[in-house]
Amino acid sequence: MWIVIAVSVPEAVGLLFAPPSLLPQFWIWGPPLNAMTARFVAGIYLSVAVGFGLALKTKETDWEKVRLPIAMLWTFALVALVSAVVSLATDPTGFIHLDRPFTFVWFFLYGVSIVGGVYYHVVHPRKYGAKPW
Repeated sequence: MWIVIAVSVPEAVGLLFAPPSLLPQFWIWGPPLNAMTARFVAGIYLSVAVGFGLALKTKETDWEKVRLPIAMLWTFALVALVSAVVSLATDPTGFIHLDRPFTFVWFFLYGVSIVGGVYYHVVHPRKYGAKPW
């Protein structure tokens, strides 16, 4: 979860405060973002970081309180990652821009979010005697 926070916050800050001319560097999908869309996406990434931060702060006895937000976070990452992979498989030169600097940061962020989220839904609860789902 620390990895997700460490990657999400700088990415979100970049999207939130970057001048419009730099936005294509942060965005790997399709056409470049406009400033409003970039700020909206930055809000999603900041909420991911806050959600994971709250989950890290929560004691194992409070696991039920963060179960739903964590599920929302890793499910979003899974849908985004699967969408990107399908897009690459069906049109490798189209919608996903592999030449942009942050492309692999996005893929890394989604992968780590999924692994961390599934861990906290399956492995972590079992350590403390809770039901995994």
